[in-house]
Amino acid sequence: MRYKTIFTLALAVIILTGCAVTSDIPSQTTVRKVGQSLTAGDYAMYYSLPRTVIDIEITIDKKITRPGPFAAYAERYLGLTGVPVRESVEYAIADIKVGTHAEKDPDQMYRIETEGKHFGARVSLTADGIIRGINLPVAPDVSVSQEAIRRITENKFDYPEYPDLTMRKNTEPKPDTIFRLVRTDTSFIKIPMIRKLDGQKSLAEQAQEAATNLMQLRTGRFKLLNGTYAYEDNDGSLLPENQSLEVIVRELGIMEDGYVSLFAGRTQTNRSTYRFTYVPTGQSLTESSALFAFSAQNGIEPPEANGADRVVIQLERNYLNPMDQIQWAAEDPKAPRKPGLAFRIPEKSLVEVNRAGETLFSREFLVAQCGRIDFVPAALLKDETTSVEFYPAYGSIKNIFRR
Repeated sequence: MRYKTIFTLALAVIILTGCAVTSDIPSQTTVRKVGQSLTAGDYAMYYSLPRTVIDIEITIDKKITRPGPFAAYAERYLGLTGVPVRESVEYAIADIKVGTHAEKDPDQMYRIETEGKHFGARVSLTADGIIRGINLPVAPDVSVSQEAIRRITENKFDYPEYPDLTMRKNTEPKPDTIFRLVRTDTSFIKIPMIRKLDGQKSLAEQAQEAATNLMQLRTGRFKLLNGTYAYEDNDGSLLPENQSLEVIVRELGIMEDGYVSLFAGRTQTNRSTYRFTYVPTGQSLTESSALFAFSAQNGIEPPEANGADRVVIQLERNYLNPMDQIQWAAEDPKAPRKPGLAFRIPEKSLVEVNRAGETLFSREFLVAQCGRIDFVPAALLKDETTSVEFYPAYGSIKNIFRR
């Protein structure tokens, strides 16, 4: 009986010890790239590396020129030459802005599978699934509201017509000779009579009247500014001063511009903004793509348009990553290397926007996909005391620290 009790106790100790050893499974984290050949046997965590998207914002000025109704008499009455005689439209590139933003790279998605203790799966992601870090302090971000505003304005020509061509009536009395037949004793005689009829003024007469009014405006403003009215033409009434004088002079200038435009025409510029995006491939040292075609007559057109200058974006890497020169030692088949968490090492690229060989924009940017992809050591995924923080915009390491 004594030996039976000892045997039973020994068996219980062995069973309890075996259970304890079996439950202490070491943490094992595996990271695999998602591809067409990857099959999932269980639920897991997925994350993506970012890629850099280049945003191009082009500001175009559309200059509309409309001739004045008295353009043919501009040189005769005002001495103006080279005034427009027909309506024209001209486009010009006013400004170019280039920036970047990050988005998920569909070709760089990874699956994290864990076994044992799951502290190795404490991975932080952004709202769209881009890697933020490992074992980062919990700081929930609840600001998920989004807002978009679009303001629509119609670009109408400010001065579609010239309704007021004169300050007086558009008609004037014109003499017309008629004959009255009078009977005498021996015959009939015609007696001439003059009557006045209202006839429409010719374009030349209207132009002359507008030019006369313009000269009177200029003369009046000159006398007002040099004090002639105060000393010669003043009838004793008070003259405008300070702000009143400024308003009068400004309004006289507006009136003068209006009369000049009857001869010189009017010009209006409408400004529009166009936005384009380009996703670099990062496969070669240089790459380029046509954004659009541009001409002064038609503005922005498709890249294949004939008779227009192609506007091209070009990327060029001037530096080689020293990491690319590292030669990996032969892998031991008995102990293969286990890739950890994938991250990017972005590279600088010179981004240029050219139009027909002319450089419109040039600046260096960090481009994520122009660099290489490396891996955090697999051992760090099992260490819950080590934290790794990434730049979400580039997928590169920002900090490694102990918690």
